[in-house]
Order: sequence, then structure tokens, then C-alpha cells
Amino acid sequence: MRHSQVTVFPVESIYDAAADERLFPDLLRRIGDHFGAQAGFLGWMGGSSSAGFQAEYGNDPAYLASYVETYAALDILRPALMETPEGEPRPAYPLLQLPDVQASRFYREYIVPQRIVDNLATNLIKRDDMFATIAILRTGDVAPFSGEDIAAMRALVPHLRRAVILSSHRIRQADLMAAYREVAQGARDGLVMLGDAGEILDLGPEIERMTGFASIEAARRSAFAKALARAAEAGTPLLREFSFGRRKARLLLASQPLSRNRYGDVSEGRGAAHAVSVTEVDRRWGFAYGAMAEAHGLTAGEAKVLEDVLAHGEMIGTSKRLGIARATARSHLHKIYAKTGTSGFPDLCLFAHRFIVAAR
Repeated sequence: MRHSQVTVFPVESIYDAAADERLFPDLLRRIGDHFGAQAGFLGWMGGSSSAGFQAEYGNDPAYLASYVETYAALDILRPALMETPEGEPRPAYPLLQLPDVQASRFYREYIVPQRIVDNLATNLIKRDDMFATIAILRTGDVAPFSGEDIAAMRALVPHLRRAVILSSHRIRQADLMAAYREVAQGARDGLVMLGDAGEILDLGPEIERMTGFASIEAARRSAFAKALARAAEAGTPLLREFSFGRRKARLLLASQPLSRNRYGDVSEGRGAAHAVSVTEVDRRWGFAYGAMAEAHGLTAGEAKVLEDVLAHGEMIGTSKRLGIARATARSHLHKIYAKTGTSGFPDLCLFAHRFIVAAR
């Protein structure tokens, strides 16, 4: 029996999912129930033959996996979907009646075993390198989607598109913050975020000050950008000399691969795949003694001992330099070890490198 559309879908539930992507599977189920569908997915597709699913319901996991691994490349319906204008719902039923489609391996091995009758799909995001698509499927002994169904989906599309972009943007920002936290401890002068192809996505403010680049586009055209991409490709630190205006600088470039939720790529394109820490090797460095003392509750006396032993690289002359008894210096030092969780002077030196700052 043909499904009859008689109610209006609650739009507010779409924006609930925008605030919490964990609600997308339930949202899809509710949309599917509303349209008399048995399955659905919200997916992104990137590149020429890869696909990934962000949320789904009612699908056989084995078929989802086989689509990503095998059938995405054989999907005879996909070109028609990719040609469909952004935001326009398109049913698959008319295509499924074509002799060429029915003779295809994709139809015989993927469509028929799942008893797919119709697939109402919409490109929510459509770019050269990325498609974000929502689709609901009717399977079994049911009628295809009607013109009324298509019109009702068309009314929901602007809200679904906004929800996907909002959710993706939030995930992208969370990934970027996590990436900075992940690699910031190893960076000295600053960080540069690179995409999958080694292109610059983000320059930290320290890098902008160091290089004098007025924009990311200016940086992308430089020898500095080529060296960053090389460091990401090599996976080992590279030392290169650069000229930034009249100033020359030797920079150590150390790349680290990043993990990310690729759903964050939907909103603004591909996210960061590599973080390159940049160190100016000829620059003098020191320690943030005040920050160390504050972070670990050191007394004024202990802070003076800490600064002395780190500045001079030894403990023997501390009492004389500070004008205190040897026993007092030793007592302060043991309290420093206890408060910083270190086991001796070598361990304290390693600990202190977390607080390295550029000397002015």
C-alpha cells in the first residue's frame, strides 16, 4: 500500500541533532518512520570511490561495510545522484527500472538481495571533493515514494542541511582543539596544521609573527610550505634555512599525524591530518620558573633553589650562590622533587622542559 503523508515532521528535533550528533541515528529513524521507510543513512562521500557513514538505521552492517569496501566503485546510481542539484530530493525508483541498471552487478549483488524498492536521496552538501547525503530507503513489499513524499522531504532539506553543517563545524573545531592539545607540548615556537595533501590549513599566531606571512594563501606559495609538506611526508624532523624578508632563520620542522572525526570535513572541507611543530634552532630558550612554582605550590625558598639548579645544571654550589645552609638547600630540593613528582635531578630536568619558553 502506498504511504500517505498526513502530518508535519517536528523540525525542532533536527536542530536537537545539530547540537548532539549522537541523536542523528534516532532522527533518521523518526524521519524514516514519517515517510514509511525501513532504513536510512546520513553519509559523506569523499574522493572518487570512497564513502563513509556518519549515522544510519535499519541497514544490514555487512552491506554497509561491503558498500564502502566494494560497491561504492560499482554504484551505477551514484553518478545520477552526484549530478542532482544540491538540496533536491531524488528518488531512485525510476532509475531502478532501467534495463542497463538492472543488468549491472551493483543492482544484482547489492540492490536485489536487500529488496530495495526506492531510495529517496538528497545532496545536503555538494562540492568537488565531498558529498554529504541523506537517504531513506523503502524495502520489501512496498510502493515507491510518491510526489507528495518528495515535496515533504524538500521542505525538510534546508533544516537538515543547516543541522549537518552546524554539527560538522562543531566537530571540526573540537578536532582542531584536540590536535593543538595533542602536539602543543612538543612545539617550541609554534604549530602549523596541514591537510591530507600537505596543504597549509592553519598557521598559529607564533608562526605568523615569525614568518611575516600576511595570510595562509601567501604562506602556501612559499618555500616554507613546501618544506612543511616534505616534513609531513617524511615523518622525520627536517632542518631547513629560510629567508623571511631580511631575516634568515634555521627552523626544525617535526611532523606528527593526527586522528580526526572526518565528519568534521563536511562543513569546510578536509580537516587537519598533520601538525608540524616549528622550532627556531638558533633562538635562546629559558624556563618559566614562576609558572613551575605556581603550578606545583613551591615556596619562595624552593622556587629560588629550583631556578638556581636548573640555571647552573648542578646542585653543589647552590647553597653558596644563594647564601643559605647546605642542609637548607638539600631540604628545599627534596621538597621540590616531592611536589613535582620527580625522582632526582635528571628527572627534574626532563620535567622542567615542559616549561620551556623563548628567552627575550
